[in-house]
Amino acid sequence: MDDEVLMALKALEEPLILRKIGNKQLNVWVKLQTTDTYRMFYKQALVNSGSSSSCISQKFVKENLIDTRLLLFSITCYNADGSTNKDGSVTEVVEMNMTIGDHQELI
Repeated sequence: MDDEVLMALKALEEPLILRKIGNKQLNVWVKLQTTDTYRMFYKQALVNSGSSSSCISQKFVKENLIDTRLLLFSITCYNADGSTNKDGSVTEVVEMNMTIGDHQELI
């Protein structure tokens, strides 16, 4: 429980900003692995979207029945222009190991 409280407080420190600039984007193939069931997915990921946090599609999570964890507090998402994101606040999270080439990190 203490870890969840600390995570929620840390998330509130900085606003989550989502940004898209033009049509140019860089995608790379990544390996994603769930931390609870160790299921693996090979997907294209957007590199340096300008977001201040890692994001995953709600549709992808639901279609693949990936377990999520509810946050104690929702996190409001803001677009680059300061408006709130049309998809609403973040209310749940998922942790995954992401591998690109020989680089791996927990996201």
